[in-house]
Amino acid sequence: MGNRVSKILQPESTFKELLSYIIPGVAGLIFNSLYIVVDGLLVARMLGREALAAVTVGVPVLEILLSLSMLVSVGAGVLISYKNGMGENKGARYIFNLSVKLLALLSIIISVTSLAFIRPIVKMLGATPDLMNLVITYIRCFLIFSPTFMFSYAMCTWLRNDSKPKLAMTALLIGALSNIFLDWFFMGPLQMGVGGAALATGLGPIISMLIMLPHFVLKRGNLYLERIKIDFKIAYDILLKGIPSFAMEFALGITTLCVNIAIGIHMGALGFAAFGIVGYIALIVLSLFLGMAEGAQPLISFYYGAGNIEKTKEILKLSVQIAVAIGISAYILLFNYAMLPVSIFADSDIELAKTAVAASIYYFPALFVSGINILLASYVQSVGRWRGSMLISLSRSLFLLLPLLMILPYRFGNIGIWISVPLAEVLTLPIAYWILLNKKIESKKFATAVD
Repeated sequence: MGNRVSKILQPESTFKELLSYIIPGVAGLIFNSLYIVVDGLLVARMLGREALAAVTVGVPVLEILLSLSMLVSVGAGVLISYKNGMGENKGARYIFNLSVKLLALLSIIISVTSLAFIRPIVKMLGATPDLMNLVITYIRCFLIFSPTFMFSYAMCTWLRNDSKPKLAMTALLIGALSNIFLDWFFMGPLQMGVGGAALATGLGPIISMLIMLPHFVLKRGNLYLERIKIDFKIAYDILLKGIPSFAMEFALGITTLCVNIAIGIHMGALGFAAFGIVGYIALIVLSLFLGMAEGAQPLISFYYGAGNIEKTKEILKLSVQIAVAIGISAYILLFNYAMLPVSIFADSDIELAKTAVAASIYYFPALFVSGINILLASYVQSVGRWRGSMLISLSRSLFLLLPLLMILPYRFGNIGIWISVPLAEVLTLPIAYWILLNKKIESKKFATAVD
């Protein structure tokens, strides 16, 4: 780790340094998102509107599993980077090994419990009676592999905190490409339906894990596997630091769930399918912002641990500028060319394409605001202010969104569903800015001491 410390403290452009971390972070989450997007794309083109609607209903489960993975891995990552910044390599390694144990326990509990209560879960997701069996088939098959899905993302996070962001990016890319091939193979030649799509999504992460595992087993960095005793105080601290990242990703799942419920009440299968297309587009763009946040986190936590507060503020400023440029550019493109991505999913279904295009116009105008909110939540998390970070994430996904979804569809019809999400983002922005300035909203102690 000493090489990393000396390297990161060398004078160099902050912009160049930031890009070296956020590009692999963005690529990692984009590739991870492809597991979901490719499922939707191939399901839509090979199996039709109803199957796409069923997969859309099941998407929150995948997003929630990813958020639970972040709860442990990013929480550990914040502490690992902070310890590295202080030169405490042994403490960083202990936190890594403890987080591995925590995630193994959590992923197994989630998988077993979810499979046991799968039908109530599917009902809670908003599945209509005509979609129930398809949704159960999709989710059941995927949940069997949920531990590998969660570990695949977590290992990428740990690699980034061990100065191996390119290895993480490569592993996720190969896993995503494998998923594309398996999707086609299971749904095409083998005719396995939506269950085949779920199986492919479960097997892809295993391939990624096989690429990353040697780094930790063969001790190629500071983070490697070893036997440890569990310190429950530090385990609690890991989870505490991971709550904001959990909330940021969980926000995607909760947003999807809330919108799905509103669609089930007001629109039905056509609305689910249209939101599936809109949601996949949103997932790609929001993954850019989330990837930027996760990529910048090790740098911010490191410099905060090293006492260089000005550097952390400079990284935040650059990240926000990049996010605003991406968000505005993305909406301009979607406003003018929404039919291009929509037609990839809708194929010859004209009614579905029209509904999805109309939804896109209303759903995406606040993309750049979403980016700012995500980065502000990530920043306050990275400097130990987890309460403020969680408040930002829950404001944009639940506290403000749910009331809007309960009111606006009755006032504006279906348009009310689509405008609720950007409006919630806009209303969250002043809250996020206030939290950034109000340093009283923070945890009492940034890191737990590790002997």
